Amino acid sequence: MSRIPVKDAVRHAKESLIDLYQDDLPKALALEEIELVTEGDHELWSVTLGFHRSKSVSTVNHGTLDLANLGLQTPQVENRVYKTVFIDASTGEFVKMDMRQVQ
Repeated sequence: MSRIPVKDAVRHAKESLIDLYQDDLPKALALEEIELVTEGDHELWSVTLGFHRSKSVSTVNHGTLDLANLGLQTPQVENRVYKTVFIDASTGEFVKMDMRQVQ
C-alpha cells in the first residue's frame, strides 16, 4: 500500500484544522510532532499542531487578591492549544482530531 508523503500529510492536517476553526482562526500555527501510527488495519499520519486562539485568552485567577485595587493590571494569559490531527496515510483524508494535553 502506498502512502502520501509526510509533507502532504502536514498540509492536509493544517487545511483540516483551519477549516474546522473558521470561526476562530488559529494564530501562529506550527507543526509540533508527526508520527505514522496504525489503528486497526489503517495507517494514519498523527500530526500534532500547536497554535493560539483568541477564544483561549482568559484572565488569571488570583483568588481574593484584587490587583485593580492595588493599581495593577490584571494579566492576560494566552494558552497555546495543541491538537493532533489524524490523516489517512493512503488517501490524505481527515479521519479525526484529538486534544493534545501538554505537561
